[in-house]
Amino acid sequence: MTKRFLLIALLVIVALSAAACGSSQENTKQSDPTEQPATYETVSVQDAHQELNGSNGAIIVDVREPQEWAATGYPPDARLIPLGQFAQRAPDELSKDTDIYVICNSGNRSQVASQSLIDLGYTRVFNVDGGIQAWLQAGLPTDPYTP
Repeated sequence: MTKRFLLIALLVIVALSAAACGSSQENTKQSDPTEQPATYETVSVQDAHQELNGSNGAIIVDVREPQEWAATGYPPDARLIPLGQFAQRAPDELSKDTDIYVICNSGNRSQVASQSLIDLGYTRVFNVDGGIQAWLQAGLPTDPYTP
């Protein structure tokens, strides 16, 4: 009976040791509760225009379709990357080291594209509130589209 008792005791000790190892804290990174997830900032067309004319190298990306550019024109020096092509083209065409202003017609598609950039790891992303419609209402300059 002593051998049987020792064997059972040994099995219990091994089982408890295994359970303790499984529940021990492993090397897991604790998230900092003060750290906010990356997000884009929404800015007015006036603020976007001012920053784009500054010397910090900011760029503006228009996520509308070419026919929309033809109808309204586009902000000077804007890059056209339609929303449907955005996730595929952005990593190859846009630098993560640049302030990126995203514009569309009214502000909805640019929000989607801005979030897409955040999801791709960009951190300097600005959604232009009101889109090209607000840009035109504010009397800001546009260039004509010529295919």
